[in-house]
Amino acid sequence: MDYPMNGIVAGLIGMAFLLVLTGGCSQPQIVRHTMRNTVILTPDLDGHIGKAEIITEGGKQILDTPQGMTTVSSRTSAPSPVTIASQEFIRAAFAEAMAIEPTPPEKFILYFYNGTTELVPKSRAAITSILDVIKRRGAINISISGHTDATGTTQLNEKLARCRAKAISDLLVQKGVDAKRLSVSSHGKGNQLVPTADGVAEPRNRRVEVIVR
Repeated sequence: MDYPMNGIVAGLIGMAFLLVLTGGCSQPQIVRHTMRNTVILTPDLDGHIGKAEIITEGGKQILDTPQGMTTVSSRTSAPSPVTIASQEFIRAAFAEAMAIEPTPPEKFILYFYNGTTELVPKSRAAITSILDVIKRRGAINISISGHTDATGTTQLNEKLARCRAKAISDLLVQKGVDAKRLSVSSHGKGNQLVPTADGVAEPRNRRVEVIVR
């Protein structure tokens, strides 16, 4: 049985406990030490932490903090108290798996003038960096999501957000990016970067997020 975790796959032999995952996307890393199983909870690629509940016939333990670690020595013994695994331990325990871990995606946020699909100067200049990353990584997927602030109607913001995302998609295609690698979506005024009440004109929410994988 294998568990995916942020691109790392750790093998597990002779599992003697039940592992329950709840919330978030983070996954536990599991390493075998002679007669013990060690479970470490690591953040997902975006830094979010979920929760893992390790249950044996002897008791249970909950992991809900970054690098939280517990060990199980037998089917009938309770998992050990939670400790925090050091980066040195994680690197040593998962050196082989980490060596083949895929590169995390790179994210860019581009900002727009109010009510338009025109990039502000600093964001316009960032297009070069996006193109460089796409070329360097040999990217196979670039997701482009459009957003607006909380002013205006839901329908207008949905359209504006999509137009913003499409404008960036078209620009990348003009610069030589294969259109088949691009995916475009619109969030309208939902999923705000800076949460505001309805009707608030927050410049940081007038954006397109580009994630290069």
